[in-house]
Amino acid sequence: MTRTRAVTLTAFVAASALVFAACTSSPGQASPSSSSATSAAGSSAAASSGSASSAPATSGAATSGTATSGAGGTGAPSTSTQPAGADGCGKPHGPYTAPATTSGTVSVGFNELSTSWNSQSAHGNSTYNANALYLTQAQNWYYDKDLNLVNNDSFMTCKVTSKSPLTIAYTINKDAKWSDGVPVTAEDLLMTWISNSGNFNTGDLKTDKDGNPLPSTPTTVAFDSSSPGLALVKAFPTISADHKTLTTVFSQPFVDYQLNLTIGVAAHAVAEKALGIKDPTAAVAALVKAAQTKDKLSLAKVANTWNTAFDFTAMPTDPLLYLSSGPYVMSDFKANQFQTFKINPNYTWGPKPAVATITIAYAPDPTAAVQSLANGELQIINPQATADVLKGATALSGQGVKVINGSGGTYEHVDLAENNSGPFDPKTYGGDATKATEVRTAFLKTIPRQDIIDRLIKPLNPSATIRDSFTQVPGSPGYAPMVAANGLSAYDKVDLAGAKALLAQAGVKTPVNVRFMYADNNPRRASEYQLIAASAKQAGFNVIDGKNAKWSSQLTNTKIYDAVLFGWQNSTTGVAQNPPNFLSGAAGQNNFYGYKNADVDKWMNQLNITTDAATQTKLLTETEQQLVKDGFGTILFQFPDITAFDTNKVTGVGGIGLVPGVFSNFWEWKIAG
Repeated sequence: MTRTRAVTLTAFVAASALVFAACTSSPGQASPSSSSATSAAGSSAAASSGSASSAPATSGAATSGTATSGAGGTGAPSTSTQPAGADGCGKPHGPYTAPATTSGTVSVGFNELSTSWNSQSAHGNSTYNANALYLTQAQNWYYDKDLNLVNNDSFMTCKVTSKSPLTIAYTINKDAKWSDGVPVTAEDLLMTWISNSGNFNTGDLKTDKDGNPLPSTPTTVAFDSSSPGLALVKAFPTISADHKTLTTVFSQPFVDYQLNLTIGVAAHAVAEKALGIKDPTAAVAALVKAAQTKDKLSLAKVANTWNTAFDFTAMPTDPLLYLSSGPYVMSDFKANQFQTFKINPNYTWGPKPAVATITIAYAPDPTAAVQSLANGELQIINPQATADVLKGATALSGQGVKVINGSGGTYEHVDLAENNSGPFDPKTYGGDATKATEVRTAFLKTIPRQDIIDRLIKPLNPSATIRDSFTQVPGSPGYAPMVAANGLSAYDKVDLAGAKALLAQAGVKTPVNVRFMYADNNPRRASEYQLIAASAKQAGFNVIDGKNAKWSSQLTNTKIYDAVLFGWQNSTTGVAQNPPNFLSGAAGQNNFYGYKNADVDKWMNQLNITTDAATQTKLLTETEQQLVKDGFGTILFQFPDITAFDTNKVTGVGGIGLVPGVFSNFWEWKIAG
């Protein structure tokens, strides 16, 4: 998932396939052979997630408010149906047709710009990081407009060479290279395994008061990432003699093996910066040796570098920090203004774009974004969806502006911190977990979910309803059965009397202070906070305004909040997106709140290796029931989504309900006329 920080995706690893709709992981692209995604994005419902039958995915990226348009999907194939020799990362696409010409500039308004070139890290897992990386990094797989998984076999082939044990060989195009001329090699894939598998960690990651990773001690290895799939690759992967093939062997089957391994930051960039070796070949060799020998001194340096060296909010002076292996190269980055990407003339291992330059412009104010579209300053916008934005964008139809309005792939939710000595933490009550659960449940009973829908969402989508599942998307096959079983619908209506009774039963003194964090540049979230605060006050809660410009990077810092409001956006359709949200410890990359339940840990770990759809559904249902019982948090709604673009300037604009949304088919964009 990706934070609509939409949790992530980004999202580049299936381990964190939810992205802050603002968890890591692989971004989705529309197939170049597909038709313009305009109608598909506009008419489709939110993407269904999970297995091919009913189990949807929910771990991802967090969003600061910009959702992408939804598209229906069936989910990734399970390993139980894949014979040896089958596709290891989607259906191979085959050769791509190059555009007749490459020209022009397209400016896209978005509410956040990059904060990191490493979206595989937990703190870098966001939609806005995924956007830039999707433009600049070659992908071994992506999603087409119908959410079919497509293998960009021009860049990398992925072959299942054995079912038992599950073995996959990843082979990289011999011509593929980074923007500094260094070849893309198997060691780049190995870097992802080293950093995400957890096999090399010797201690816990420490963070500062703002939730940013701190350097570890000289002998402590602590990578800021985790992947349930890569954790199952225990044996050191095999590197071919030509350094172009990496072969991984799983100790157990992994349900989403097709989404399991992608390239993140360049291995030679990490090694050169961490180990002080300037020659890229020698640096990578030293990195591999350190991993093979488990040299803690060297690996601690590697982890510290991988965790934070690639974080920046303006153009770095060192090109190693923003290398490209894909269609575009970042050419300029002005803090809080724009990022510019120019076409990579050497890129031949995948779909080639027709637009010479893409600029992502910082456009946090949705109303101003509409005005910039009207003025011709922006050609595409994907702003926070509000009634005023829809009205303003629709009014521009006479200027050739087309509006795509539908449900997105992001869902809004409220989570509660249980690890900060606050009102929802058992520690506050002398370790009394029952009392803390009663206080959490009381607060959740006050959240006016239906009122939020009626006031803020129905003006955009008259048929909008409360989302009553942590893991199932409304309209997907598994949604209705899950809602019937999980108990979350009991919170559809505010129950002030029940909340007061629980607080009295817990014996807590009122008012109970609750610090409530949300994005401070998001008008809708401000309105949500106000509605929640007003309702909760009637039951004995004092909900303190904790709006925060840096909310996404602060999610791990529960010392500053007790409840948090944001969106998760799926970055894959895989079922293994769910465990990182609810597992405890390092495996719970998106569980920032200290939630821990032994049964949930057992069910989610089993889900990662379960390919039977019925068993997946059972495990997810048991997990949701426990989440409701424990007062984990609540879900509000599926995001409405608006994309508007000037057809007089650009054509071919579409999108999917997964990260990277509107950017998903960027190579199909063409300068109009």
